[in-house]
Amino acid sequence: MRSLTVALAILLVLPAAASNAQEAIGKATSVRPQAEGSHGGQLSGGSNVYAKETVRTGQSGQADMQFHDSSKLKVGPSSSVKLDKFVYDPNKSGGTVAIEATRGTFRFATGSQGAGAYKVKTPYGTLGVRG
Repeated sequence: MRSLTVALAILLVLPAAASNAQEAIGKATSVRPQAEGSHGGQLSGGSNVYAKETVRTGQSGQADMQFHDSSKLKVGPSSSVKLDKFVYDPNKSGGTVAIEATRGTFRFATGSQGAGAYKVKTPYGTLGVRG
C-alpha cells in the first residue's frame, strides 16, 4: 500500500515539475498597471514568458515583451495574445515565431530571424512576414 501511495504522489508531482521546467522564450520588459500570463500568473518587468503561454491584459493594462531573437510584442488594453510557437537558434539561420491574437490590440516588431519566420494568427486570418 505504501509503494502505491508513493507512486501516486510522484505521478501528481510530475506534471507540475514539467511545466516549471519549460524554457523561457523571452521576458516582459514592462507591464502597466497589470497583465497576467497563463503559466506564471501576474507578469511584471523582468518576468519570463514561455511558448504556449497566453498573455491577457485588463481594461487599462499593457504588456511589452522582448524575445530571444530581439522581436518585440506590445499587448494593448483588454487583449489576449497566445505566444503559440517560438523556435530560435542563434547559430542557425532558420527558426519560427507564431503568435495568435484572439482579442484586442497588439504591435509586433520582428527580430533577427530570417524572412518567412514570423506568423501572426488573428480571428480574421493569418499574416505572414515575407522579408
